[in-house]
Amino acid sequence: MNPFKIFNLPVDFHIDQATLSSRYLALQKSLHPDNYTTHSAQEQRLAIQKSAEVNDALQILKDPILRADSIIAIHTGEQQNLEEKSNHDMAFLMQQMQWRECLEEIENQRSCDKLLAFSAEIEQTRKVILAELSSALTECQWSQAKAINDKLRFIKKLLVEVERVEESLLEI
Repeated sequence: MNPFKIFNLPVDFHIDQATLSSRYLALQKSLHPDNYTTHSAQEQRLAIQKSAEVNDALQILKDPILRADSIIAIHTGEQQNLEEKSNHDMAFLMQQMQWRECLEEIENQRSCDKLLAFSAEIEQTRKVILAELSSALTECQWSQAKAINDKLRFIKKLLVEVERVEESLLEI
């Protein structure tokens, strides 16, 4: 499935969210079950299937990690197998360990101020990685883009952990 094709958008990492939203609404309106009440059961099923594809495509295009995976797959013909993935960037692996230790320390100290500062640092790192990913995709550096996208996956998981710690700190 090419999510860009479904929404008639260029295959590009940068997407106009307003255009995406308006095209999504138009597609869902055209596929609404009320429009198919007089059609055959097969046509109704096809409309439901197409509606599900539109929803899946929207989720892919809204998520920068999934969008990058899709762009890479479109250009290389390779689907990413996350089960077999391992990051070989030792510096980033060390950074991951430091971040995890830092987050654990913040949680043990129950420090909201340190958590806010840590969260801001991670969010800034996420922005830098997104910019690197955009450049790699623009320059058709597919293996580099895959590696950068893996970093972004880790950052996303880390931010989920930050939220978990934040919730635990708020529960007094």
